[in-house]
Amino acid sequence: MSRNCLFTIVLVALCSVATGELLCYSCISQGGGDDTCITNPAAVTTNTPIVKCKYKFCTIRRLEYASDPGTIYSFLRGCEDEPLPNGENPGEDITVWAQSCNFADLCNVGDGLQEITPDSIGSGGGDNSNVIIVPASASALKAEKFFFVFATLLIVFYRHHFYRL
Repeated sequence: MSRNCLFTIVLVALCSVATGELLCYSCISQGGGDDTCITNPAAVTTNTPIVKCKYKFCTIRRLEYASDPGTIYSFLRGCEDEPLPNGENPGEDITVWAQSCNFADLCNVGDGLQEITPDSIGSGGGDNSNVIIVPASASALKAEKFFFVFATLLIVFYRHHFYRL
């Protein structure tokens, strides 16, 4: 097998890894009734409880009545490209608590009030016994890293040809 062919195969493999999609919990709870989305996203069984996110961040949106803090109007888990700032985002009638993460698959756990960190994954999202954080998993490899890897491969490829002459 020629070196050019090998280089092409490695490049194609890296491209497919670099476009890995982040897995995120996806559910909605509309105040009252079933609060599984809020308390235990891993146990949600309706619609599509886990999605392959085509955006950059897994998110949580907790909407509370401004006149009655702590009373949840609506609660959403999903994914976005440009999420709201983390923390409290007050409005006239509704306060939106926003959290976002992209450090691991299924990182959008918790109550929406606390910042999501690798350390908080096991503490605020109900039963997270099936959440495993694997550093440098395929879905954690971002496009920015792809360009670094691609540039490094190009340098290696050209150095090989330069020294071969």
